[in-house]
Amino acid sequence: MTSTVRTLPVMVSPDQAAERKDDGFQRIQGANVLLAIHNPNNLALLREQLSSNFQIYENPSDIDNIEFDLAIIDIPSLEQYKDALQDKKSRCEPTLLPVMLMISKRDLKHKLRPYLALVDEFITMPIDKVEFMERVVMLLRARFLAISQRDKLYYLATHDRVTGLPNEQRCIEHLTDTILAASVLNQPVYVVVFSISLDQVFKSFGHSGLDQAAVICSQRAVRAVTDNDRLFRLTTDTWCLVTPPGHHSLTHTLSVCQQMIHTISAPVNIEHDLIHIDIAIGVSHYPDDAVNTRQLLDAAINAIEHTEANVPHFYSRRLQKDALRYIRTETLLRQAITKEQFELWYQPQIDFATGEVKSVEALVRWRLPNGNLVSPGDFIPIAEKTGLITQIDRWVIIQACETMARWKEQALGIERVAVNVTACDVEEDDFVSFIDDILKKNQIPPPNLELEITEGVFFHSKSQNLEKLSHLRQRGINIAVDDFGTGYSSLSYLHTLPISILKIDRSFINSILTSENDVAITKSIIWLAKTFQLQTIAEGVENADQANYLKKLGVHIAQGFYYAKPMPENQFVEWLQNQKSAEHIKQRQSQIS
Repeated sequence: MTSTVRTLPVMVSPDQAAERKDDGFQRIQGANVLLAIHNPNNLALLREQLSSNFQIYENPSDIDNIEFDLAIIDIPSLEQYKDALQDKKSRCEPTLLPVMLMISKRDLKHKLRPYLALVDEFITMPIDKVEFMERVVMLLRARFLAISQRDKLYYLATHDRVTGLPNEQRCIEHLTDTILAASVLNQPVYVVVFSISLDQVFKSFGHSGLDQAAVICSQRAVRAVTDNDRLFRLTTDTWCLVTPPGHHSLTHTLSVCQQMIHTISAPVNIEHDLIHIDIAIGVSHYPDDAVNTRQLLDAAINAIEHTEANVPHFYSRRLQKDALRYIRTETLLRQAITKEQFELWYQPQIDFATGEVKSVEALVRWRLPNGNLVSPGDFIPIAEKTGLITQIDRWVIIQACETMARWKEQALGIERVAVNVTACDVEEDDFVSFIDDILKKNQIPPPNLELEITEGVFFHSKSQNLEKLSHLRQRGINIAVDDFGTGYSSLSYLHTLPISILKIDRSFINSILTSENDVAITKSIIWLAKTFQLQTIAEGVENADQANYLKKLGVHIAQGFYYAKPMPENQFVEWLQNQKSAEHIKQRQSQIS
């Protein structure tokens, strides 16, 4: 990591030197100066002279731990701390760390010589204030100039001349540090190497065209990666991306690869000619593919040889299989949106007080042309990563509201439909107006709609998103915290949220009859709901014993396979009518004392 180059503002000289038209001084305010002065009178004099411009340290015994830019020292202190000072200067080499010796004229001839290798400047006592300040500023200017030159040399040595990106040397350094951190944290790291075909550019336009294309491709790559990823240019036509340990999953890495393919492969305009760009991507994984820097980098480079058009290739066969499944699913998912392959299924929610179905949750299902259903667990994460989730969720909201309007005409008695909403949905500028328009179009009262959002969205959401949800809640729309109790719950924060419903996560319901911890958590959630006058829904209820216990605890509504699985609309309507005629639900309810 490069050091920060200090800014050198103009320095105000002492009064005696202020009258000079060109005194050569610069004011370097804030520089750290170590005073190792044995004589208290001399120490007080220097402190008075320097303290208004510099940060002063007066503890030479702690030289190893003090970061200073100049040491001013006298003979007694020099004799005492010479070894520590020499070590400090040696560690800074080749960058200058100046030492000024304060010495009497009497000692000048006899005591200076042994320290010539250590001392960079001296000032004789009694000191001349103007001369002293001139020498202090001179040494600090030399110090900061050396730092600036060092940083420039380091930058040139570790960055690509054309694009300004860190080069292979810096990549090796960074990847080594990343692997070390990953080994300590026991977390994975992905290394993405991509090669861009620039041969035709070089043949047609020479070095200038090659450099221009490299800059354009680098800028595109920077836009494709996240702030936490690090990008490097290894060679003329090869770049590398390193993810931080444990920060990103396979799906994120694939998403970045796809974004780079889409962004970089667009034609490049070189001297008014559009040049087609091909990109090949290889990916390696720590620790599966290698545990040291060079081998991990080589694995990603070797993987490039097996790439297909616009498809990243993983060095690991297992990851390659997962990657291909991800890419195929994403491609089919985009087609599913345009071809309307989604269906909306409904799962009833049972009111414990009456045993009636007053509300449902609308759940999206994806049916392939061959009739098979894709599990939501297989496509929802990909939709969220690619941003397709917003289109899907809007389709769900539209369909759910249209269904609710039909049910009102049919007098089915359903009073509320719940739909899942993500942070991406809420962040859309027109989210509130979209909801308002859908309700108005279908003539649905706001209380008939429930928006379910996971609690993590609330606790990590932007303030403007909470404002949007507050506006919707004020309109009468129900806002539910889905999967409540799974990790973010905070009593101090809960009362500020614009919510009306808490959904108790199924993980607590599964073992509520056997786990004291889950019972305690569930009771706490119910108590919170009562305190803030919120409705509670228990999801994942699978048997009568669970339902009976939840009713005794005071839960308002139950949802789960014990009552019914999610069903397409026509099946749900038929099921609901059958249950009403046979009073099946009430019979079930009678089993609950």
